[in-house]
Amino acid sequence: MLVKLENGVPIEWPVTHSRIKHENPNVSFPNDVTKIDVEAYGYAKFSYSDFPEYDPEYQECIEVTPVLKGESYTQTWEVKEKFTVEERISYDEEKEKNLFISLTESNRGARNQLLAESDWTQVADAPVDQTAWATYRQELRDITQHPNWPHLEDSDWPVKPQ
Repeated sequence: MLVKLENGVPIEWPVTHSRIKHENPNVSFPNDVTKIDVEAYGYAKFSYSDFPEYDPEYQECIEVTPVLKGESYTQTWEVKEKFTVEERISYDEEKEKNLFISLTESNRGARNQLLAESDWTQVADAPVDQTAWATYRQELRDITQHPNWPHLEDSDWPVKPQ
């Protein structure tokens, strides 16, 4: 791969070797253009670099002008913050609020489903231990008072009687 130069500054990258042949139709190039000095034609060697690690939620990664390292221009990345400190605090607070609402709705839905599925146990002639089931159902209704609410673990939920 190559980088196109203008006044010694990269203006386009990556560029294939066939581009030199296309832009210079009156020049007889060897089949393997990688073996010639391409600077005379306004190009230089180009090499890719690894994509940097960054947090896409809070940062963005932008490809910037390649940097000359040795005999080759190397792909370069810049990691920029998406938010100011104040904006990030506000973003995190809003995210936590939305997570709380989402978890609350989800857990209430799960709790209501478990209550609906166990309604039959409260019929007078149900062949179950009605006291155990009544306790279980009360624990389901009280789940919103659990210290971990709404960030519940599986172990925080009451266990269904046998």
